[in-house]
Amino acid sequence: MKRKQSGNPFNSHKFPLRVRLFFATLRKLFGILGSVAPKLAGKLALRLFMTPPRFPAPRRERLAVQNSQLQFQQINGQQIAVYRWGEGEPILFSHGWGGRGSHFHALVEVLVEAGYQAVSFDAPAHGKSSGKRTNMLEVTNTLVTLAESLAPLKAVVGHSFGSGIVLLAMSRFQITAEKLILFSCFDDIYWVTDQFGEAFGMSSEVIGAMREEAQRRYAKQLGSTWQWRDLSPLKTIQTIEHEILLLHDREDLEVPYRHAENLLAVAPQVRLHTTSGLGHKKILRDQSCLQTCLAFIQQPLTGVPASNSRGSTDDQNHQQ
Repeated sequence: MKRKQSGNPFNSHKFPLRVRLFFATLRKLFGILGSVAPKLAGKLALRLFMTPPRFPAPRRERLAVQNSQLQFQQINGQQIAVYRWGEGEPILFSHGWGGRGSHFHALVEVLVEAGYQAVSFDAPAHGKSSGKRTNMLEVTNTLVTLAESLAPLKAVVGHSFGSGIVLLAMSRFQITAEKLILFSCFDDIYWVTDQFGEAFGMSSEVIGAMREEAQRRYAKQLGSTWQWRDLSPLKTIQTIEHEILLLHDREDLEVPYRHAENLLAVAPQVRLHTTSGLGHKKILRDQSCLQTCLAFIQQPLTGVPASNSRGSTDDQNHQQ
């Protein structure tokens, strides 16, 4: 079977016609504005970059929310929707860009049945939380605040953008958690901004101006100065000694599988669970992945990094 080509995480969704027309209009706009006023185009690009899409929740997620204890917490000036299920040692979840805390409903169910408390939240400008725009730094601060209120955590679970958030929070603020589980994690923040620029027809000069504007505007949002490379999972994962489980699908069209391989290569404490045929989101509901996560959480801590200098990997085929 011929493998599908990787897509772009910013335009790989099946958008309606009006959204596709919006993309086409913006590509023309950035093509013109970027050639005459790249700094202004960079400011506009940053505004767009920080605006997550909102999608309606499917029935299975709405049911999960109905079965949760929903509270709104004031965190850094935003009303954050926080969902809780079950009792026991807490496990905190961090969803992807444009996602919701309820995206983890399948894993939540498995963990609650096993006796854990599951806690997820809608990031600023996502789901039921307030705000229209957000960024990696603000979401990281939100996660850290919740993690500190729940500490010690049995584990922290992330998906896609949320996986990068988990690594940044752990690296920068040393939140108290035994283990990390990361679904479909990207490896490089520069790749994210480059893919964003490609989706909207932005030149490298415009993307550079966008990065500079973000550093100027949010210089202290992590508590101290930062560089873009400081946000990359390839860097943050190397500062963490905790046991980490990566789960990634070979046919992920939003974050290609090579990202997992790159992370595995630099982190000896990582175990990689590979799937085929699930893509970027179905991996969150696959039973073998859910049971792998449960087993990983329940395993006693080893206390030392894995002996294999490239971590370890197992492969699960889901092709029909």
